Order: sequence, then C-alpha cells, then structure tokens
Amino acid sequence: MAGTSLADTEPKVLVVEDETLVALDIEIAIEDAGMQVAGHAVRGSEAIEVASRHPPDLALVDLQLLDGPTGIAVAEHIVAQGGMVVFLTANRSALPSDLAGACGVIVKPFTGAGLVAALRFLKLVLAHQPITVGPPQCLELGSSCEPLGTPDAVSVQTETLAEPASPDRPID
Repeated sequence: MAGTSLADTEPKVLVVEDETLVALDIEIAIEDAGMQVAGHAVRGSEAIEVASRHPPDLALVDLQLLDGPTGIAVAEHIVAQGGMVVFLTANRSALPSDLAGACGVIVKPFTGAGLVAALRFLKLVLAHQPITVGPPQCLELGSSCEPLGTPDAVSVQTETLAEPASPDRPID
C-alpha cells in the first residue's frame, strides 16, 4: 500500500520493537490515531520480511532489536520500498545525520498522548493533506519528510494535534 493515496483509508503501520509491552502501547496509540496495525516484528530480519510481503505505509522502528542494532537496515529497506519510517529510540545519537532516509525520530521515553499526536500529524503527511501546523513536540522531523519543507508549515498547535496538558505515563 506504500505510495498509494491514503485520503480515504487507514494507513497501515508496522511496529518494529523488541519490547512486548512497549509494542502493545504503541499499537494502542496507532489505533487511537485512526491508523491500522499492519504487523509487529522483534528482529530486523523479521521486519524486512514482513515489509517485503506487505509494504507498510509507515513503520515505527526501534534501533536496537533482538538481533542487534538492525533498525537502520530495516529503515533503509522500507524507505527504498517507498514507505515512511519514524525511529522510536532512546539513543538518538546513534542515528546518522540523514536519519537513514527516515521521516523523523521520536526519542524514548515518550507519552502515549504525544505518540498519538505525532501519528495524527504523520497521517496528514501520508495522505498528502495540506499541513498548516507544526509537528508535535515529541516528533523531530528529518529532511526527507514531505511536505514539511514548504513555507505553508506553521508552528501552531491545534486541538486535533496538540498533546494534552494532563500527565501521561511515559512509554520507554
């Protein structure tokens, strides 16, 4: 489904995370953001296999997986297929400056509300919808993320995308 119009469909999201409880929290956030969980992988090799069989629209990828620091290879594979990748990692400094072609990074720990806000923002990007707000605070965008380089992107929070002011349990 990567590369198709997502204006009328739920984007399919692959979760690449080796910690089961964290993956479950991520899957809940995906559904809360109006997206569909396309699968879950705990190893880089497994993620590449799943993504090859069923290309996701978006992949949320941890750097360190059960088979080692394979998240970057997973991201490069998915980006080469035309999918979008956002890293979820506690080790931002381990990422290359170009984010291996990924759209962005969310540094752990993050809140469920923050992740939902980031996913809603990314849903607009995937659907090629006009974006008149900046990304949520927890989402650091890479240079490959479109259409964010346009002059229309304004750093204004809206009720739809803003992270709630109430405290939320961090997800690490």
